[in-house]
Amino acid sequence: MSGFQWCAIGLAAALAGCTISSTVPLAAGGKPGADRAVIVYGVGVEGQWSYPRYAVQLAEYSLEQQNITGNCFRFNRVDATVSSAPSGIHYFAFDVLPGSYVYSPMNGAQFNGDIVAFRAPAGRTVYLGDFIYGKDGHATRTGDLDAERAAIRQALPALPDDLVAAQTVPVAAPKPFLCTP
Repeated sequence: MSGFQWCAIGLAAALAGCTISSTVPLAAGGKPGADRAVIVYGVGVEGQWSYPRYAVQLAEYSLEQQNITGNCFRFNRVDATVSSAPSGIHYFAFDVLPGSYVYSPMNGAQFNGDIVAFRAPAGRTVYLGDFIYGKDGHATRTGDLDAERAAIRQALPALPDDLVAAQTVPVAAPKPFLCTP
């Protein structure tokens, strides 16, 4: 291979690095393994989003470093995407590494409210709340597990019965990272 081909392969690998994540979407929900966790959250749109789809990304967060754990080679995050047309809440489940997760600084909508990390302990299934894009042009987290339990069960029938609300911890606002060649 020529030097140009090796350079092209290296550049492609560097640019694709942000796609490496150890999270797995669970379309119907599921039970976490002993060394994994399942996080569940809802996404809704009430305001006028200017694009065809609206997504909420949650990123792995280090409580020790007070920032997301991602870099250009590994970035554990989950993405839940819905139509931007106003509708009800859509629920999503993800198999993730145990730890803490936060509303990602890579999201397109600014977050209204206190910045918190959601704890996802090994072997547990936790509900993080509902993230709603509002008429004010910001995302807000709402949700009461007891009130939403039936809707979550209908959307994600394979979730275990021991779904609990995630413990939250106030944290510093996460900072995005930029990958450049």
